[in-house]
Amino acid sequence: MNKFMKVLRILFSTGFAVLLILYLPKIRFENSLERWVPPASPEITRYKEFLKEFGGDSLLLIAFHDPGGFQSDDAQNTMMSFWDRLRDLPGVRNVSLFPPSLYRLKKHRDESVTTVIVTFTPPSYLNPNRPELLRVVQDILKGIPIESHLAGTGVLHEAINEETKKYTAVFIALGLLFLLTLLLFVLKSPKAFLMTIGASAGGVWTLLLVAAVLKIPLSMITTILPVLVLFYGTSSSLHVLFHRGDFRKVLGPCFLAVLTTAIGFLTFLPSPIPLLKDFAILGIAGIAGGFVWAILLFYPRQYSFEPRVDIVRFFRRFPIASQPAILFLFLGVAAAMIPGILKIKAEIYSLDVISPSNKRVIDHHFIEQRVSHYVPLEYTVETGKVKSRELNDWISAVFDLEEVGGAVSYLNLSPLMDGDRSPYTSRDGRLGRITFLIPVLSTGRGISLVKRIDALAAEKLPGVRPKVNGYVTLYAVVADDLKKVFLSSLISAFVLIFIVMGLYLRNMRLFFASILPNVLPVVYIIGLMGWSGMTLNMATVPIGCLMLGILVDNTIHLLFWYRKNASLQEAFHEVAPGMFLTSLILVVGFSVFLFAASPPIRYFGILSIAALLTGLAGDCILLPVLVRMVAVKGTRKSGHA
Repeated sequence: MNKFMKVLRILFSTGFAVLLILYLPKIRFENSLERWVPPASPEITRYKEFLKEFGGDSLLLIAFHDPGGFQSDDAQNTMMSFWDRLRDLPGVRNVSLFPPSLYRLKKHRDESVTTVIVTFTPPSYLNPNRPELLRVVQDILKGIPIESHLAGTGVLHEAINEETKKYTAVFIALGLLFLLTLLLFVLKSPKAFLMTIGASAGGVWTLLLVAAVLKIPLSMITTILPVLVLFYGTSSSLHVLFHRGDFRKVLGPCFLAVLTTAIGFLTFLPSPIPLLKDFAILGIAGIAGGFVWAILLFYPRQYSFEPRVDIVRFFRRFPIASQPAILFLFLGVAAAMIPGILKIKAEIYSLDVISPSNKRVIDHHFIEQRVSHYVPLEYTVETGKVKSRELNDWISAVFDLEEVGGAVSYLNLSPLMDGDRSPYTSRDGRLGRITFLIPVLSTGRGISLVKRIDALAAEKLPGVRPKVNGYVTLYAVVADDLKKVFLSSLISAFVLIFIVMGLYLRNMRLFFASILPNVLPVVYIIGLMGWSGMTLNMATVPIGCLMLGILVDNTIHLLFWYRKNASLQEAFHEVAPGMFLTSLILVVGFSVFLFAASPPIRYFGILSIAALLTGLAGDCILLPVLVRMVAVKGTRKSGHA
């Protein structure tokens, strides 16, 4: 068997290395809204119709700052040259000064700042990003000796792509550093160390290879996956090593643990959000890949490992709880978390996922402070049903709102583009367009603003209801879908994972004893989210399913040995070192996310660590109490699992 595995290992490693060389350079990074909005959403249909009638709302703002007020000939010649170069760029539809004369802005013009607005054709209705145009503009700006700042549609998305690349590399590097340090301390055997790292790294490379082969772009949400797979990949290896390198003894529980973790990802496959489907595929690929590599490197017994006696003795000293009052303590904490769960809300805020030191964020703040808010919130009205005076009264009332920095409507705007038809009137003249300029808002604040604008419309425009539209409204759709996906995937994960547990245990008493130690930690972290004000967003939406899938691993290993030995004490002796060390390693792994500048990713790290620690407490303290309460005896078996 060992000779066969040696040949298989060589062939598999060689083929895998060739595929990595061929495909890894093809990995892409993409965070556009196109990856988040369900294709079948009715809001997409409305947005398509808006674009069909009025053209795109994609734009770039380029603000130049000259303390001399652009009075010098050099400054004026530089601006004229830049203007001409912009107009000649492919895809650019129009270049003009911002704001056009008929725009209403709250901010008075700063004479030291000149701003150019560039409208362009987006590649698709859901993807306003033109990274190649952005790069060309940035290259041109490098040769201009005037301070410049860039903002607009797609600029922040490009910044998120940059952050995704940075976070992916930084998290993997930090994760490897932490993991190498821990394993060197725990194992103190070069061969065991290399085999464990090999299995973990194999899972990460599998994830990246699948992303490249299936052309799945990496995004901000997938930055957590390489670290998760890297640290989770040590689980099977450590359980094997602490059973003296004999994989056959733990193959059953290790496979089941990997299966339940994969189910945590699997529940996102039915999601209507494309990015979450990709997240599921890559997560399953990484977890399964790590397990395959563990089999290749360890099965059946490639290395007779002798665990450190001091570590084994230390973890086996853990006392086994038996007081029923512990159950009520755990339930009491859960009851305190229920009101927090009811406070959970979904929220998306683009600036939250970008480091404050990012050049694009600095540019964004400069333009908002020195020029104007620039995010367009679009409305349309039926021109034949509204009186001009009433419409202007409504626009003025909205303009007075704190969040609104500017306004323009079909009533007073001449065409911004060459041609006879204004982009503020539909092709048949039936609809008119009104644009309010607002800051980059979270979805919660955006929805609140829309409600106040609608209330003003009900007051100022009797019988007429302006319809909100445009690109920014799609974020509200995403936030709503995130909450639905969170609930549906969590319910699916509970059902599927505990079906697997029931089939595995084939004992109703043990099955019921296994539920609370795994459900309660998930209740705790969701309640913690609500009480602390953490929101469901692109990073935190998978937290419940992923943690449930990971938490049941320790339960599986503990009950496997309990059924085998008919003794909780003996079960703990078998499983304690691997259980505590894998939990410790995962906690250290998820602590990598605490170094992120992005609050959502930091929150994911905090919640993950909380779930792992409470899950470990559930398995070490609550599970023995429940097993003793149901008074079920295991059955001694001999042989391998």
